[in-house]
Amino acid sequence: MSTDPFISTGVEITDAEMRSIQDAIMKRYGIDFFNYEPKSFKRRLQRIYRKFNFTSSFDLWSRTLKDKEFVHDFINEVSVGLTSLFRDPEFWQTLKSVMAEHFSEQYRINVWHAGCSSGEEIYTSAIVWDELGFGGKVKSIATDISSNALKTAESGEIIQAKLPEYERNLKKYNPKASLDKYFTEGADGIIFKPKFLDKVSFKNSNLIMEEYGENQYDIIFCRNVLIYFDGPAKEKVIEKIYKALKPGGFLIIGFLDSMLSYLTEERFEYYNLRQRIFRKY
Repeated sequence: MSTDPFISTGVEITDAEMRSIQDAIMKRYGIDFFNYEPKSFKRRLQRIYRKFNFTSSFDLWSRTLKDKEFVHDFINEVSVGLTSLFRDPEFWQTLKSVMAEHFSEQYRINVWHAGCSSGEEIYTSAIVWDELGFGGKVKSIATDISSNALKTAESGEIIQAKLPEYERNLKKYNPKASLDKYFTEGADGIIFKPKFLDKVSFKNSNLIMEEYGENQYDIIFCRNVLIYFDGPAKEKVIEKIYKALKPGGFLIIGFLDSMLSYLTEERFEYYNLRQRIFRKY
């Protein structure tokens, strides 16, 4: 049997069944999954079917309504993270230069990691801030809909199996850099040193449902978070991001994000299109 989490279990999910599950989650818990791109959401439902041995949409629908704790498992399975330490090393080299150019004289820098997943993006940015000497003035909030992902991110733990890839990424970013400065040995891998997370706060959050104020952030990371959202949901989240960014603040999206049509040139400068860095006018 394949271990691919997106291979079908053999149970077909109709649009009506998918909507009934989305409706049950919304009515029971107030969590909106209607804006997920349908094909992607169905693949995640198949993942849940296999993991919990459901044989029909009724099994999932019934469990959702009867077991109030199951919603946490549901969210954790639907929100599949796509991250790694120093993912896309060239991007981080570019961002370091941008930070040095625009924020060296700024007393405080506010950063939002929207959809922080298991934390690798937070650890990577903290290393960059430290290299720039910015560690004391960067204050970050890291949000994700998955409680499991947040726990992992806050723990600072990285499992042993991921280390070869992460070491390679780090050396591509900076051949002289070493994980030893930022991590200590753990039982099953390494742990990010707590002092580098001192100014990071973690919050469980649904991007669709919550507001994030106005003119709050200098930098917002939203990398490969909206790839599973439909058009109206992307537009809604980008509107919130635009409001939350300070004038002159930077929005960073992922290489897999198909969001350019929503980032209008009336609102955003295409600061570095290759690296998906945009600046609010």
